[in-house]
Amino acid sequence: MDIRSTKAFAWWEKYEHHLGVAALTLGFLFDLWIAKRPDSLNNNILLLAYLFIAGGTIVVLNLRDVRRKEEDPEPLLLLLLLQFSFGGLASNLLILYGHSGTLAGSAVFIGLLGAMVLGNEFLRGRYVKLRFNIGVYYFLLLTYFVIAVPTFVTHGVGRASFLLSGFLSLLYIGGFLAILYYAVFRGDRVRRLYEASFLVVVILGVFCGLYFLNVIPPVPLSLKDIGIYHSILKYGDGGYLALYEPTPWWEFWRDTDPTYRLGQGQSAFCFSSIFAPADLSAPIYHKWEYKNNSEWEVRSRVSFPIFGGRDDGYRGFSVKTALTPGEWRCSVETAQGGLIGRIGFTVVTESAPPLSQKTL
Repeated sequence: MDIRSTKAFAWWEKYEHHLGVAALTLGFLFDLWIAKRPDSLNNNILLLAYLFIAGGTIVVLNLRDVRRKEEDPEPLLLLLLLQFSFGGLASNLLILYGHSGTLAGSAVFIGLLGAMVLGNEFLRGRYVKLRFNIGVYYFLLLTYFVIAVPTFVTHGVGRASFLLSGFLSLLYIGGFLAILYYAVFRGDRVRRLYEASFLVVVILGVFCGLYFLNVIPPVPLSLKDIGIYHSILKYGDGGYLALYEPTPWWEFWRDTDPTYRLGQGQSAFCFSSIFAPADLSAPIYHKWEYKNNSEWEVRSRVSFPIFGGRDDGYRGFSVKTALTPGEWRCSVETAQGGLIGRIGFTVVTESAPPLSQKTL
């Protein structure tokens, strides 16, 4: 019996694209539920499992494709497994990157990732699709290494950790390409190896450019809390007592009022809480800026170290004196200028209303 006439194959032919998207979506939703801290052992085991499954599936799929006859059906389960692994990797990493940095940096990452993964659905040539799968696989591999290396190897953030991540990712993908060279590539194998290697180098180059332009979020650091206060007092057991102007009831997403009413002789306090994985330490900076004729001017940059491991983040604050009326913002940055988070506020010269008090 011609297998193409079976109901299962006809159903697969009709809904192939839908099933691929469904597998991606299922992997995405699964990891929305399971993804946790970047130093979570279970989550990292899951990410490594996804990487090995996706890599193995790419090899097996293309080995079958080399031997498959024209009348043979597509390997449905293998294709869905690859899409599920890509979806799981993408969603887990998007969650970890989305917690770090600002919306703009995360949006660039999401756009690149979405274009690469979904583009796989529109490529049908065997070697064209293989190259694309290699590109998606390396992109996901590199994004994972950029998180894992500072978390488990260097216990710090910065250029050295990033460059080591890139180097280790190249060693890994080099071994993977060697397997493809001997097991999968046919015909002009050297040319196909060069094409795949060139794609890897381009992806690494683009990622490096985005990193050094501070577009890539500064993973594995993430902002847990930030606010502008009238006073902060640290007391004995490690807590902080803060006075602040509460927000109107409808601004539920803010902790402190975006309008800072400046009394005579008062200063502004920027409080932040930064999550970092256990054993990681790094300097971070509070950068105070004033908007002068549509240009942001740096008025001060205050540094203090953070230490990882606390679920609610490492807490610290800085003080800005000599405030003038107008728009201000306090940015939380790494030493290289990677933006972890930011809060803006407007200073006005009028008496502050009764202040609220809370423990941070």
